[in-house]
Amino acid sequence: MQKKQIKAALLKREVLKQTWSVCPVCLERIAAERVAYGKNIYLEKTCPEHGFFKTLVWQVKPYYQEWLRQENNTEPSHNETAALKGCPYDCGICPEHKQEACCVLIELTQRCNQACKYCFADAGSQMPEMSLAELDSLFDFLMQKNKQDPFFLQLSGGEPTMREDLLEIIALAKSKGFPYLQLNTNGKRLAESEAYAQSLAKTGLNIVFLQFDGTDDEIYRAIRNEALFETKKKAIANCRKAGLGVVLVVTAVPKINTDNIGSIIDFMLANLPAVRGIHFQPVSYFGRFPKAPQDDERFTIPQLLSAIEEQSGSRLKAADFLPLLSGHCLCSFHGNFVQMEDGSITSIAAPKAAGCCSCKQDAIVQARNYIAQKWSQSQKLKASARGADYDFTDWDSFIKRININGFSITAMAFQDCWNLDLERLQKCRVYVATPAHRLIPFCAYNLTDTEGRNLYGRYT
Repeated sequence: MQKKQIKAALLKREVLKQTWSVCPVCLERIAAERVAYGKNIYLEKTCPEHGFFKTLVWQVKPYYQEWLRQENNTEPSHNETAALKGCPYDCGICPEHKQEACCVLIELTQRCNQACKYCFADAGSQMPEMSLAELDSLFDFLMQKNKQDPFFLQLSGGEPTMREDLLEIIALAKSKGFPYLQLNTNGKRLAESEAYAQSLAKTGLNIVFLQFDGTDDEIYRAIRNEALFETKKKAIANCRKAGLGVVLVVTAVPKINTDNIGSIIDFMLANLPAVRGIHFQPVSYFGRFPKAPQDDERFTIPQLLSAIEEQSGSRLKAADFLPLLSGHCLCSFHGNFVQMEDGSITSIAAPKAAGCCSCKQDAIVQARNYIAQKWSQSQKLKASARGADYDFTDWDSFIKRININGFSITAMAFQDCWNLDLERLQKCRVYVATPAHRLIPFCAYNLTDTEGRNLYGRYT
């Protein structure tokens, strides 16, 4: 036995939390534990038929204990299905779910013009697409569920720009009263046509969530099977001309792009205000994956926070980020910032009472409301987090700088069959709306067993 293996075997096993999960092979519900071995925390579970499973979920135990916080969840106002079989088999949403939707994702198509190695959706499959009439009915259903405070919609796929009626879909959603529409896209069509970006903006699209894995074509070849960096830059340029904001969505994959995080941050800063922020998604293992991911194939939230601090030269610090108050604290984090005239970065804390994610309320609006509340009686902000005093004698100029040079950095650690924790799933705030008018938490909707079979069939 190697020294590292002996050392690991001698580490004390400490159970931190009893929870529930599923067997990666059969997806049957089984008991699970969050267990600490030294600094690493694992989810452990045993299926009576398929045996023992263990996967890394967190690193740095003291940081785990500090990160845990009491969430401020709002239970769904409507349940569409009964709790019969138990979580995760009754999604619809059932009464066991503890968090209202923040954002609702709609898969407009499974068609795609890429063949990525990592994909949430079953992209490229021949699945029926909802017609405009079916989408009209689905929009009415969603509006009825939350008419006073309509859900924010994510238009996704596959690649949603493959639909020639996307503009009609956006116009239809806006006519129903949905205030915020987000387009999840690889950016290829946006890169091809400035006029297309202009049309999206004029029709009412609010933001583009742009697949953006790095600043080197070798990264794109490894993750997306083709060189795409120039395409991403052209897409951003066309969105800038159209006045359409962009958030860079980074799938963080160990050994491929996790050492490029600093360059991605620099790219964002160089492209303010067209780029409004970065949203990191540590890689999850959906589809056919017969063996449990090794520790070095996981990229946990503490690893991501450390990489942000180290690779930004401490311009951004891990302490600047907090878990969201809605949902589950182990799922995500957020931070709001403003770049000052001298190039330095100041952290702007969101209100402690804010219980919503950045897709529910724009990060810049959160920052402005927080500053207005905390410093409305003063024209001076002490940026103590950076050890410098900024004297804002012109309040309007400061607000303008936040609007122009403000940005957010967020992350969402999605779950797969290996690390699924039902405590987390029951607090999920990102739903997928299906043609059958079911609302399914994102990680349940995309959950597959080791052979790639879905717990919930697409278009359920």
